[in-house]
Amino acid sequence: MNTVPIGNAHLAELPAFECWSLLESAEIARVAWNGPQGVFIVPVNYTITDGALWFRTTASAEVVSDGSGQWVAVEVDSLDPETRSGWSVVVRGAVELVDAQDAPDRLAELRVWAPGLRTTYARIEPGEISGRRLLPPREAEPAAGA
Repeated sequence: MNTVPIGNAHLAELPAFECWSLLESAEIARVAWNGPQGVFIVPVNYTITDGALWFRTTASAEVVSDGSGQWVAVEVDSLDPETRSGWSVVVRGAVELVDAQDAPDRLAELRVWAPGLRTTYARIEPGEISGRRLLPPREAEPAAGA
């Protein structure tokens, strides 16, 4: 893990296996893509299944109308303002729209916070995954002999 000092905090790049582990520990992501009217970003509940990131959406959602196969970015993060630490993982890849009857059975249990009927599943096959962890500032080292 490479670290870069930021003041007395450190920013560390995360290996892919740790990125996947962090993704499995959260449930809210932001999906971003370039649509006909510019960049869209929406929060979604998601899960990791079969090596891909999945979320449920409505048939009228912009990500659906903009089309399957488009390249998207998904960001998941966790921040602790008190310790000034946290992590962020970004998955980039093509989104594939999947009908409910063709989705893995495990996805039927995916909780969605937003109201409305969400019968379309979106599967993001990861083309790239990257992550960073912001380590909290270190306390001042005690003076020698103190």
